[in-house]
Amino acid sequence: MKIFDLKDNEITISPEILTIECFETLWKSDKSKNKINAYNDFKYIYHLCDFNSPYNNYSQEKRIEAIKEEVVGNKEYEASEQVQQACKIYKGLKETPIERLFNSVKDKIEEMSDYLKENTLDSESVTPVLKIMDSISKVISQYKTLESAVKSEKETTAIKNRGDKIVNTSFNVWY
Repeated sequence: MKIFDLKDNEITISPEILTIECFETLWKSDKSKNKINAYNDFKYIYHLCDFNSPYNNYSQEKRIEAIKEEVVGNKEYEASEQVQQACKIYKGLKETPIERLFNSVKDKIEEMSDYLKENTLDSESVTPVLKIMDSISKVISQYKTLESAVKSEKETTAIKNRGDKIVNTSFNVWY
């Protein structure tokens, strides 16, 4: 199911997503005519949680800060409990087992990178640093394999039907 889509640098939402309570609440709680707060919440959810977001390569902390500033346009934006719940539901709807595994590997690579940045090389840290460096090529290889598998999985949204016609399995009705 396609929940959000980016068209002409604007997010569009699938009407089906508004049948899920937390998304409907976000939408209905914004009383403004243009629904700017709801759209900001939806943009935040998309860019934080979707594999295809251009912010996907950032660490979680950096991604949140960049989305607040560059997408929502407000460094002070705080995701409400409703937005956090919507993020969990969105991930549950969109993430496949392969993508969850990929994200776990990506998080471990971030931890390894942080460890290497934060620790000075001395007699006590040499052994752990060498172990990390020995395993880096294996981890990178696994990361790239999983990334390719997730990309392939995400690109496979169309299936062949009778007469070699292509049927898009994503919803394509937009507000």
